[in-house]
Amino acid sequence: MAFGVATVVSNKGKAMLADRLRTTPGTYATSPRYIGIGTGATGAARTAVAADVALSTEVETRAAGTESTVTTTQTGDTYQTLGTVSITTGRAIDEAGTFDASTVGNMSVSATMNVINLVSGDSLQLTVKEQVT
Repeated sequence: MAFGVATVVSNKGKAMLADRLRTTPGTYATSPRYIGIGTGATGAARTAVAADVALSTEVETRAAGTESTVTTTQTGDTYQTLGTVSITTGRAIDEAGTFDASTVGNMSVSATMNVINLVSGDSLQLTVKEQVT
C-alpha cells in the first residue's frame, strides 16, 4: 500500500469509547488524552488504519492534552484533545496518535500526514477530534 494521509479511530479506540460509556468503565478507565508523534510512515508506505496499535517510530515525549467536548454536527458530538509536543532534535514528523497513557498505553486515534519538518526548540500543537456519528 502506498503512503496516504488519513485519520482513523482505531479498533481499540472504539472499544475504549464503548467501555467508557459504562457507569464504571471495566477496562479503559483513562481517557485517550495523550498525544504522541512519530516518523517513518512515509518511508514504510503506511497509511493509518483502524487496526493500528502504535506509531511506526514514536519520537519525543507525549503531550498531556487538554480535553473538551465540541460540536461538529450535533451539539457535543465530538471529543477533542489539544496538546503541544516539544521537539528536542530535528524531526520529519509524518504521523500522530492519541493514547490513554503517557507511555505505551492503548491507541485511540491513528493519523498519517504529509511530512512536517521540525528542528530542536520547535513545538507542534495538535488538535485531535473524535466525532461520534
